[in-house]
Amino acid sequence: MNLRLQAAIAVAKSAGFLSKSLGRGSGETLPGRILLALCPDAISLLSASRVVILVSGTNGKTSTTKELVSQIRTVGTVVTSGSGSNLTRGVAGALMQDSVFAVLEVDELHLPEVVAATNPAIVLLLNLSRDQLHRMHEVKRVAARWHEMCKTSDPSTLFVADIDDPFVNYAITGAASAIRISFGGAAGGRHPDGAVCPACGRYLDWINGKYACECGLSNAYADHLYEQGSAGYRNFVMASHVADIAGVHNALSNIALRSDYRAMERATEKVFAGVKARLRLTKNPASWDEALAGVTGDNVILILNAREVDGIDTSWIWDVSFEPLRGKRVVVTGERGIDLAYRIQVGGIQNTLVDTFDAAIAEFGIGSVQVLAAYTAFFELAGC
Repeated sequence: MNLRLQAAIAVAKSAGFLSKSLGRGSGETLPGRILLALCPDAISLLSASRVVILVSGTNGKTSTTKELVSQIRTVGTVVTSGSGSNLTRGVAGALMQDSVFAVLEVDELHLPEVVAATNPAIVLLLNLSRDQLHRMHEVKRVAARWHEMCKTSDPSTLFVADIDDPFVNYAITGAASAIRISFGGAAGGRHPDGAVCPACGRYLDWINGKYACECGLSNAYADHLYEQGSAGYRNFVMASHVADIAGVHNALSNIALRSDYRAMERATEKVFAGVKARLRLTKNPASWDEALAGVTGDNVILILNAREVDGIDTSWIWDVSFEPLRGKRVVVTGERGIDLAYRIQVGGIQNTLVDTFDAAIAEFGIGSVQVLAAYTAFFELAGC
């Protein structure tokens, strides 16, 4: 390690410690910012001596990375960003600690830059779907960036991809080394943005979650085929597959042994005013559809905010089917609660709009409720 890098790490760690001590923040993202300011090539330098595994996708990055870290730790020391910081500053901050492995969650738009800097051993590509419209390009544009990344990456980098997503499948075409995984078809029957082939522009032919194009893009031909299941199940399988490649013994056999994949959800349980609430993070159309499909109780609270991390444009709520809420008792709140209440009312779902979460909980009095919450609401309520 060169002296400039050593000095930059020392300054960055000190700044993080001071920030946390003074109550100015968690001290987790500031060190990465400072490190890159003092040593712009720090990520490349710190990646050179370890096995780097990257995880990216629109949904499921944090939970999949967490699961992968727990498995990789059985064969060697691991660094990761425990806070879920997935931009370059989070990557740099995690790499300041010594380890054999680095398992890192990376934002979709920043992935090409991080791949180029780290020369990773494995890159796990989960999915691509519509996300925060104020910062995220159209899905096809992100897929095109990934496609160029895969095509130009070092031949030693292995891309592991869920090809039931046509955009991910297109991205890995041209990659020197790739493993294609399928679960027998796209979740929900088809990709919500997958009418047109991302490779050639023709219409995709969809039948029961399988797609095919005249140009040859299809999920009919996979290196590994698993049974269908929830998003949590799919992400657990993908994490286990990567762990197996990385040398974790019995990683794939754990798939058959595990029956409850709810731990792969961004969810937690807390009691508010005597009401047991199961909180689940919902951030975009794909995660809302998955969460709504998993609602089993009759009492539901929906919370919609529109701060920067939530996505300041909430028009995407019209892309979500709220049909699973029909017949349930639904209470809506949040800074943009009126938008959401109107959306589901138009869909024929009766609901009550209230100003605060406390008022929403008071609507139920006793018992239990499932809470689907935007980013900022989820982390405030969960105490994260």
